[in-house]
Amino acid sequence: MKKTEAVRDGERWWWGPQPPGDHPPQVIDSWLVQEGRARRPERHIQRFAATADFFVSHQDIDVVVDEVLERIPRADKWFPRLEAYNDAVALWLRKATDAPVDVTLWVADVPDPRKWPHVKGPDLIVQGDLQARARAMGADDALLWRVEDRLPEALEATYSALVWWDGEAFVTRPVDDLSLPSVTIECLEISLADTSHPLRRGRVTVDALLDKPVWAVNAARGIQQVSSWVLPGGEPRHSPHGALTAGLTSLLCDALEETTGPLPEQLTT
Repeated sequence: MKKTEAVRDGERWWWGPQPPGDHPPQVIDSWLVQEGRARRPERHIQRFAATADFFVSHQDIDVVVDEVLERIPRADKWFPRLEAYNDAVALWLRKATDAPVDVTLWVADVPDPRKWPHVKGPDLIVQGDLQARARAMGADDALLWRVEDRLPEALEATYSALVWWDGEAFVTRPVDDLSLPSVTIECLEISLADTSHPLRRGRVTVDALLDKPVWAVNAARGIQQVSSWVLPGGEPRHSPHGALTAGLTSLLCDALEETTGPLPEQLTT
């Protein structure tokens, strides 16, 4: 299907028969760009395109995304966001901000309420409400969980995947339909594959997670150590930390940096 020409509206470029409007997008994806360098941006675009094809009825996604990379500035620090609407695709050029090195997570007081946890976009309103509740409890984000074998299994944070240290290795949860397939996790898996600390896949209960060194990882903020928790009722709880955790944090940050490269001029498939 032939696309329409790109139209610029402030900080957004959009393609479609009419502007996206004020309603939330159905699918999104975003990544960090610093002075023309990024971590596997093609994977973010491919993840977006694979899902957006099911939601956008009036655009050829493959043709649109071929134009995305050339419209992102190579100077300064940006966090561009791709958005899919029913009849339009948009590129939102957002300035990126510096991220804190640590984060506090609130253990949500209800099981994960998302309907599409493996897709980035359809549950934006639900995620926004959860994060707002977390902030009202004095945290930065919420830990999502589900009941498995009568125990709460930790899934991810509202906007981040999780990595924890089990005493011998870094671990993150398996790929399935219960959480978003994280590009940042993919980057870490690639960098750590041939090291003495490869990233393994596993599951963990919420109670067990609270006693481990944990990091929240995502495209916008990279690696953030979970320095403290807030329990469902509001009680604070510190996360294990110290010289060991500091060293492990440096290892993760270095591994993620190794996947950073020049932003390509066009999408490579």
